[in-house]
Parts: sequence; C-alpha cells; structure tokens
Amino acid sequence: MERSDIPKAKRIGKANSKKAMNKTTKTVGLPETDKATLYDRIKETLAVASQLVIASPVTLPPKVVAVARYLALALGVLEAVESGVRNEEGEDDENE
Repeated sequence: MERSDIPKAKRIGKANSKKAMNKTTKTVGLPETDKATLYDRIKETLAVASQLVIASPVTLPPKVVAVARYLALALGVLEAVESGVRNEEGEDDENE
C-alpha cells in the first residue's frame, strides 16, 4: 500500500500519535542528583516551618511550640541517620 493510497487524515493522525507517544513515553530511572525528590522537599519544608515557629516573635500556644521542637528534633535525628547510612554505603563500595 503506497502513501498516496492512505487518506491524508489517517497519515496526519499517525504522525500526531507518534509525536504524542514520544512526548509521553519517558524512561523511568533514578532521580537526578541536582533535582530534589518529593521526600527531600517535604523534609525541607517541615524543617523550615518548625524553625519559623520556634523563632517566631509572636506568642504562640505552648503546644504548637512543643510540636515544632519535637519536629525539629526528629528531622535532625533523621538527617543524622541518613548521613550515617550514606557513609556506610560509601565504605562498602570502597571495600568491594
């Protein structure tokens, strides 16, 4: 079947569907190193929010400040554990 035998509308439709397929089909891989993941953005947002509440010059209810302090503490512990895991992974790669 030659190209001239195919109606123009079908030829255009095929071309558009190929373009759409190229736009929507992307390979899924590891996140880029310079782009923050959703987890990192949430963690950073919570850290900033807790710092703002703790350092705010207005009087806030004591329970809000206590929650912000515990949140800051938990995020600090989480960061320490993550950096420890990263360091151990680096040491394991060097030993192999």
